[in-house]
Amino acid sequence: MFRAKLPDLFKEVKDSLLDENLEKFASQLDGLEIGICESFASDDSAFTISFTSGKNEDIEDTFPTRNNTYTVMLTYSKNSTIIGLDVIGCEKTNLQKQLMACCT
Repeated sequence: MFRAKLPDLFKEVKDSLLDENLEKFASQLDGLEIGICESFASDDSAFTISFTSGKNEDIEDTFPTRNNTYTVMLTYSKNSTIIGLDVIGCEKTNLQKQLMACCT
């Protein structure tokens, strides 16, 4: 489960969604399973997380969370299903360490 494997990122994303009055997305987070988690930068400063709920869904749009240290982009489908997250610029952060442990 996303919540158990990356609790800090889970809380950050959920709080951000609730702050933006996006309950339809926030309510999906509790049941999300990580399907794929991988780094897409040579210095492991950027990661893509794909959730099993987004399988076979077409991407509609993305939007950032409110963190100032790094960027977390939530990707969702035209059916308002969360597909995944892109974490960018997280080098030398606690989140990078957590992602490295989760994604390897």
